Amino acid sequence: MRKRWLVLVALVLLILGACSGKDKNSSSEAIEDSGEEKVTLNGFGVKAPAATTDWADMEFLDELAENVNTEIKWTNATPQTQQEQINLMFASDDLPDFFYSAWTLGANDIVKYGSNGQLIALEDLIEENAPNIKTFFEKRPEIEKMITAPDGHIYALPLYVEDLWSTSNDAMFVNKKWLDEVGMDIPETTDEFKEMLTAFKDKDLNDNGKKDEIPFSFTYSNEIRGPHSLSGSFGVVGRKLGVENGEVYLAPVRPEYKEYVKWMHELYKEGLIDPEAFTHDINVYDSKIKSATPVLGAYFAWSKFSSFGTLDKDYVAIPPLKGPDGEQMWNRSSGSLSLSGFSITSANENPARSMKWVDQMFDPEIAVQVYAGPFGVNLEKDGEKIVKSEVPEGTSYEEFRHQQSPGSYGVYAILQETFEKFELDTGEKEKMEYAEMYEPYQPEEIYPDLLYSAEDAERLSILTTDIDGYIDETIPKFIIEGDVDSKWDNYIEQLEKMGLDELIDIHQKYYDSFKE
Repeated sequence: MRKRWLVLVALVLLILGACSGKDKNSSSEAIEDSGEEKVTLNGFGVKAPAATTDWADMEFLDELAENVNTEIKWTNATPQTQQEQINLMFASDDLPDFFYSAWTLGANDIVKYGSNGQLIALEDLIEENAPNIKTFFEKRPEIEKMITAPDGHIYALPLYVEDLWSTSNDAMFVNKKWLDEVGMDIPETTDEFKEMLTAFKDKDLNDNGKKDEIPFSFTYSNEIRGPHSLSGSFGVVGRKLGVENGEVYLAPVRPEYKEYVKWMHELYKEGLIDPEAFTHDINVYDSKIKSATPVLGAYFAWSKFSSFGTLDKDYVAIPPLKGPDGEQMWNRSSGSLSLSGFSITSANENPARSMKWVDQMFDPEIAVQVYAGPFGVNLEKDGEKIVKSEVPEGTSYEEFRHQQSPGSYGVYAILQETFEKFELDTGEKEKMEYAEMYEPYQPEEIYPDLLYSAEDAERLSILTTDIDGYIDETIPKFIIEGDVDSKWDNYIEQLEKMGLDELIDIHQKYYDSFKE
């Protein structure tokens, strides 16, 4: 009798536990473990600018959902509308089950909404449901550290691609045809570069009877099209933050940077720099590069193929210039890494299923398809090689790859051993050559992408806005107007008043923690 009573009590407790809605994670995991019930998830994602297909219409994404017995109802935004939609969702607490897309939530958003509970911690879900992500973290523990918030939790999974060229965004080009016409070799030093520009200045090298030659142009405010790597010829790199021997610094306050600015002023004073280099927008600048009648002697860009759609042009990319003291350095970027990618919200009743779904995209075979499109449509296999399918006439490559997959706005990890399997196209081969050319001159240490506490992030936002704004206003003035020696100390003093030391101290604290 006593045994029957105990069994009856156990059955009642089991039924009560199953019916309870207080522990959503436990009930949802029980459903998933049984494999008997299909669940529906609401996902929010941002389409790439080139995408013409909604994610709800992508067969490839449907198949990934079916793999884990799930249906996903997608809400898609564009980069132009995403911020307003995201802000409204968090403000109203009317959240999707998950956010899925790179470049969506800012680093401060991740920490803010994670600390207030609207985004849930992912590390336990990863441990229990994501073998591919665990393998990725084992291979690249530094990425796991980057995406871990100061409170020790992971609130977002990243996009990460080890493509060498994205660590070398900028390349400097010179007009080889013009060089041949003036009887000069490719410049190797800052002095030779200035001599080349001077030779270009007053000659009708494009044979149009006009004095429209521009010796040197760039778009100063742009990371790729700006002249910022030239500071490496004077001994300092880092467009803003840099690291040397473990010490964080701000490049535009270094004495070496001052010498770079003085040299740039010499070029500007002698009419060798485009007067519009500090004011024209990207479209105007690119139109100068693409001019049917060549007008530029030297410029910065990503690649020739990206500018012209062909390599059959008279420009060549050149290595870093040697400066007066023999310095020869080039900026290094952090690569294809987005700290924001996949986050699960407090509205999600099936977090484990959601994690199993996204874990597929960290499998190398699936990751390449999220990145470039599915096999049989956008990709083909040639032995161990992965070959991109021919793009249909009238469609750009970016449009083609985003027809069947999230592409550049997806969430996945592609490591070097996988990326090397891709058969590179013409433009990629060109860019790879530049990346390999600049790599020996890039610093080993750079300041990584990191997450900050809400308090430090808010303080950094204030400091960075003031300090970067002042630098971005003052350095172009120095280059245009000169008087660098007489005004430099006042410039540094003003930055110190704005909190320069505090800015460096905060970044140093997080860098030290990252390196531990």
